[in-house]
Amino acid sequence: MNTLKSGLIGAFLLLGITVMAQDHQGRNAGMGQRSPEEQAKNKVERLDKELKLSQEQKDSIYVYVLDASKQQQELFKSSDDRKANFEKMQSLRQSTDSKIKSFLTAEQATSYEQLQKEMQEKRQQRQRKD
Repeated sequence: MNTLKSGLIGAFLLLGITVMAQDHQGRNAGMGQRSPEEQAKNKVERLDKELKLSQEQKDSIYVYVLDASKQQQELFKSSDDRKANFEKMQSLRQSTDSKIKSFLTAEQATSYEQLQKEMQEKRQQRQRKD
């Protein structure tokens, strides 16, 4: 009877550890492995929340953000020269920002620029921690 209890406890312990490890992997994989469509949708939703976009703005911005996300994904896949990829990524980000701003009102554009500054600061803080 004690052997059965010990065996069951061991099995549950192993199962718990396995589930926790898979959950941790799933969360980490989801952070960087989202599809370009998911990335674009999430970005447009965040912008809508902050800038109160019209449906036409959301649709237009989605097209450009999706294209940028696809290009970004290709850059990550071809990670031959990190410095060149970083420069391409910066250029892509600037181009996408300009396209997004072209769909915003003056007030929204000002708010968008502030959001971009905050995001840049967060990126820099993360880089310092790493």
